[in-house]
Amino acid sequence: MATHAHVISAALAPHCVPVSSARTRRSVVRAASTARCASSAASTSTPPPTRVWHCPPPAEARAATQAASTLSKLPPHTLASGGLDPSSQTAQNQQAYLGSLAERYLPVDLSYRGVRVLNVDPPIFAIADFIPAGECDALAVLASDATAGDVVNVKSAALGVKMPAPLGDGMPSLAQRLGELVEDARAFVRCDGAWLQGGMMNSWGMSTGFSKLPPPGAFAFEMPTLNVTDKGEVSGILPDGMARQAANDLGYQRRALFRVFLTDAPQALTAAAESAEEDSGEPAPDIDRDAFSAKFVICDIGVAPAKGTAIVTFPSFADGMPDERISTMVRATPEAPMVWMDLPVSVGLIAGGIAAPVTMRDMGSVEKVDEEANVGTAARDRNRQEWRANVGAGGLGEDGSGKVDGEETSGGGVSEVEGGGGATEEAMKKLEELKEAGL
Repeated sequence: MATHAHVISAALAPHCVPVSSARTRRSVVRAASTARCASSAASTSTPPPTRVWHCPPPAEARAATQAASTLSKLPPHTLASGGLDPSSQTAQNQQAYLGSLAERYLPVDLSYRGVRVLNVDPPIFAIADFIPAGECDALAVLASDATAGDVVNVKSAALGVKMPAPLGDGMPSLAQRLGELVEDARAFVRCDGAWLQGGMMNSWGMSTGFSKLPPPGAFAFEMPTLNVTDKGEVSGILPDGMARQAANDLGYQRRALFRVFLTDAPQALTAAAESAEEDSGEPAPDIDRDAFSAKFVICDIGVAPAKGTAIVTFPSFADGMPDERISTMVRATPEAPMVWMDLPVSVGLIAGGIAAPVTMRDMGSVEKVDEEANVGTAARDRNRQEWRANVGAGGLGEDGSGKVDGEETSGGGVSEVEGGGGATEEAMKKLEELKEAGL
């Protein structure tokens, strides 16, 4: 990460956030789980919760309109460890990256438990164990009645009618758990003072979006959605950020997205597969680059998050324009479907909506500099008058009469100016050179 030290960063000092008793209990459980993992780490090597790697770029030309050269990636060895631990960075780098996030996207809390940076720009984060594995299984069951939508190979399940029911035996209701997950997400995306006041769920639509739009400038979570890609299928590009006009028509734009994977990731390349590769005479690859759960098709990054991991992205910039660099597709293994839940964070748009980007066509004609055809008569006249004034100060106008543009100069005759003879002759030569040059 040394090559990105000027832009990558990490955690601000942890700030106190009031938590409910439920969140406190979950924190205690997670702390105990972390302690158990730490005690066993000495004897076994635990793989990172999220496998992430660079994918080779496509052979065909990209259709992206935003410059891919603006991508800022982490080196492969950092990705191989599951991403960058923000706490490993210096305070200066932390502040620099946090400032960039706050200016271009949204401020975040990089001291949040288990967070890892998977890409610098556009920012992509992973939060391990965002939802416990047992609850992931219960949520995945709720997606059994999902129906096809507008995206290729993606089905979605409406959650509105299922809110009162418990997730499973001995589990809280869906409404309660979604409310707790929203609070957890708010602890990472820092929009203090700009969140929609009151009950967040009161504004949710029955299937997606809002039943009541957030006020201009207020942030709110849309109704979460459960999504499925059937086994062996690859989805189309997911509609994370809305196009400018579509957002203006709806009155809001998505600014952040928590995508939580509820099923197991594809298996990493096994030792048996490596052995088979070696027996065939071909070199064994270090990673199966097609074994992704999700792929960022412009960033060329594949991710295989562990069950319960949230991948956090920012579908639009601070001005509301969508960031197509986080375009994502999902892949299911031949053995099982891929199920995930989306928790979008949106903001109400001000009057007039998102302004159209300014182009060179909007700027009108631009005159070139240092070309005589574009200098203009006013500039040439000004230069001529300045030289005439210099000559007149020596006693002669352009015609040698002591007048400049028909007016008597204050210099009088040449003989009355100290050293005027030499100065006047030199000025006259300059004037002749200007005339020959067309000035």
